[in-house]
Amino acid sequence: MYRIIIQNNKLPLKERLKGVISYLLIRRGAHILWKRRFNKVFDLYPDFNKPCERSVETAHKEFWKPFSRRLNMATLRVCSSISGVANPKYIPEEIFVSDIEPTLNHTKTVEYLTYKSFYNHWFPGNIFPEDYFHNVDGEWLDSDLNPVDFSDIEFISGKLNYPVVVKPNRDSYGGQNVYFPRNKDELATLIRNKKNFLVQERIRQGSFYEQFNKSGINTLRVNIYRSVKDNNLHIVNVVLRMGVGGSLDNETAGGIVTMIRQDGAMNGFAVDKYGKKYIEHPDTGARFTQEIPDFEGLKETALKIAGKIFYAGVVCLDLCYDSERRWRMIEVNINGGTIRFAQYHGSLFFGEFTDEVYEYCINNHWALK
Repeated sequence: MYRIIIQNNKLPLKERLKGVISYLLIRRGAHILWKRRFNKVFDLYPDFNKPCERSVETAHKEFWKPFSRRLNMATLRVCSSISGVANPKYIPEEIFVSDIEPTLNHTKTVEYLTYKSFYNHWFPGNIFPEDYFHNVDGEWLDSDLNPVDFSDIEFISGKLNYPVVVKPNRDSYGGQNVYFPRNKDELATLIRNKKNFLVQERIRQGSFYEQFNKSGINTLRVNIYRSVKDNNLHIVNVVLRMGVGGSLDNETAGGIVTMIRQDGAMNGFAVDKYGKKYIEHPDTGARFTQEIPDFEGLKETALKIAGKIFYAGVVCLDLCYDSERRWRMIEVNINGGTIRFAQYHGSLFFGEFTDEVYEYCINNHWALK
């Protein structure tokens, strides 16, 4: 890719050099990040580093050579070891971070849609959790984003139905800094001297999901691709995320993930972030062979929201099924998508659109613009 960037005659030499430097930095960061992750995986499970058949590894190197001539084989080996499916088109984690996602989602302004305080104003219809109040850069706002005094916040806090949820309204990943205060005093302690957060209702999940984890909401991550050829939206994969031992459902918090097949049934096993497989939930014994309730409704709701998000080629949505049998949206993710759970289950993240994405990212790479 470095050669393609530097030979891009559509840009002045100065811009090409800037592109090479920017690309070098993001590639280096991705390499360091994933080297650490894979070293941890291989420390835990040395067999995951076992080479695939030579023909498969050769095909993997050849396919991804336009992006990297010194390809790390770790993604292929780990995904093949876990799933039993050795597909040379698995996207190397480093290439997704440095090449694929930033090319598909290159318009930075689209990240504004990930600010949680604005969800209910951009996406009306009670799909997202109800907001009670917000803090944006130190300013207190009510549910309609009107400026209020802290005395108003104290009054609102006294009338809430606890527990509630306190979470950052931007730059939050992996469930970090999410709290569930049980009363007004706990809430006051949490929000004192804090900025950029919101307080919202805690959704009660449907009974089907209680069998996996009762201590928190289990969410479904729906990954949606907007075709670069015809602009149509496609759900490329869906996974169910579950908490373990009282954790949140995020894999970084200790959760596990199972993939949902196209027919709405679970794929038979779940994995944690390092690839350990579970045939049943370690806390409850619930098996990962069941069908998701109202799977068609899930897809319809996800596509409805994604249809209002423009300038992003890949959108990752987190939804839950509430106690009133409604699909509710928890979060919109534009960057930092997770491809490994589809690939841990032996599926290409972009499915049938892999070649389309591959060709587009070679010819329209973010560093060529």
